[in-house]
Amino acid sequence: MEANDTRSAPAPTDDEVESVIAAGPHGAIAVAGVATLIVMAIWFGFYFFVFLPRGVVH
Repeated sequence: MEANDTRSAPAPTDDEVESVIAAGPHGAIAVAGVATLIVMAIWFGFYFFVFLPRGVVH
């Protein structure tokens, strides 16, 4: 049997599909939130430790 052989698997019922959709993309939202926090932390780090010490551009 091949990995892409879907003939042996029964089709999901409407209740199964609805339960998966109701669970939502919690993991994807968590990963996106953590990535956003990391990018913001890096940005603030550059701002406070690189841009501010240089002073005002004349």
